[in-house]
Amino acid sequence: MNCHTQFKWKKVYRYLWGPIIKPFRCHVCHQEHLITMKGRFMLSLLYLPATLFILFLTPFQSILLNLGIGMLLLLIGSLLSPLVVRFKLDHTIY
Repeated sequence: MNCHTQFKWKKVYRYLWGPIIKPFRCHVCHQEHLITMKGRFMLSLLYLPATLFILFLTPFQSILLNLGIGMLLLLIGSLLSPLVVRFKLDHTIY
């Protein structure tokens, strides 16, 4: 059974800050969902610009300014992450 309930941004955001290996449980039908490989790839793409900026692209002379902009990019990527992640039903049998 799949209830097609839209997950709330806040619940997905909290889930992404934990171990994403464990399934995400629907609060309506109690089905467990896993992040798809495409969803994991999209998550990595969100954090790539911040990582590249902090490690390689340091256009400003100030280290604090470079770190501040890098952290801002990380925050933006973090806030967008629940919007790009995709889930699939967990069909594993324990």
